[in-house]
Amino acid sequence: MNTKRFIFCALDFTDLKKTLDFTEIIKNNVGGIKLGLEFFSKNGPQGVEKMKKFGLPIFLDLKLHDIPNTVKQSLKNVLSLEPDFLTVHLSGGYRMIEALQDIKKQTKIIGVSLLTSLDNEDLKNMGINLKSNEFVEHLVKIGVNAGIDGIVSSAQEVDNLKKKFNDLIFVTPGIRLSSDKTDDQKRTKSPRSAIASGSDLLVIGRPITKSKNPVSSINEIINNIENG
Repeated sequence: MNTKRFIFCALDFTDLKKTLDFTEIIKNNVGGIKLGLEFFSKNGPQGVEKMKKFGLPIFLDLKLHDIPNTVKQSLKNVLSLEPDFLTVHLSGGYRMIEALQDIKKQTKIIGVSLLTSLDNEDLKNMGINLKSNEFVEHLVKIGVNAGIDGIVSSAQEVDNLKKKFNDLIFVTPGIRLSSDKTDDQKRTKSPRSAIASGSDLLVIGRPITKSKNPVSSINEIINNIENG
């Protein structure tokens, strides 16, 4: 089993050289790389172009969220980079997501449901009287109706959602091998549990990028998926 295909490393660095050097270390051990706002706001499209030299699938995590026309024009501006995946917030609504369908080309549009740094208490504080799993399901229904290719959600929601929306690509952040009380991720699972629940792609950052031996940490993740 080519287990590494599940693992997309979240390269949440600002410095381009550091990102390139780190990717050189892990390039043969992961299925792809995720580049987010921290990287993009510093290095822009030119930085993404430099990252393409590794030949790895690129998950461009920009979490676009604005009025439909603004998001559509923003997508047009990055399509020349040919990202394999690009994220938008499902809370942008049906018309925002639907507006992307005729221009996305080969890029898979992935909808962000509820950030894994948020939980039921956070929703309550925002005046939303739904549990996190209920809120996520509402957002996913909007995304599916608008033609979304996949969703980002906590592994804790994947099992239930997979039964109802099995054609989607399920992307799971918040993957941890052990509990960390200083972590800002609140809805987490182990790699094996996430895959067993139905996750198709694991976005894993700090357990790899903060490791003294990133390749060893990736191998530990692979071992966890294969052997528990």
